[in-house]
Amino acid sequence: MTTPTPVKLSEVHLHVRVRGPSEIRPAAFSGGTMTDGIVDWDPKVDGVLCGEGEMATHSDHNGERHLDGDEVLYLISSRMQLILEPDNAPVSEVELLPGEAVLVPWGVWHRLRAHEPSRFIFIGGGRTQIRIGAKE
Repeated sequence: MTTPTPVKLSEVHLHVRVRGPSEIRPAAFSGGTMTDGIVDWDPKVDGVLCGEGEMATHSDHNGERHLDGDEVLYLISSRMQLILEPDNAPVSEVELLPGEAVLVPWGVWHRLRAHEPSRFIFIGGGRTQIRIGAKE
């Protein structure tokens, strides 16, 4: 057995595999391909990625959706809104307070709006589509 090494989720992502050993990965979101203003990003994970995010105002994109499963968002500090944009339903907003978590449904476009600088943990994985351009 290897002795575990503590890491900062703000600096790296943890790739937790369904089977087999997990790994520490750089906290980078590079390598996507763009078509018609949508970036398709595939981190090539067998399981989930865990990381920490910081946000001062709102998402720097026009929404994202996860193609392989739900995402967990856990708010560490401040307060923020999760804005959900389902294909066949009205836009809805979910208010998050520190210590609260929410499941972001698989395949639903969403974005975040922070009321003040916020920190959160995300747990999700697989392919993600990101609409380029800020929306507010």
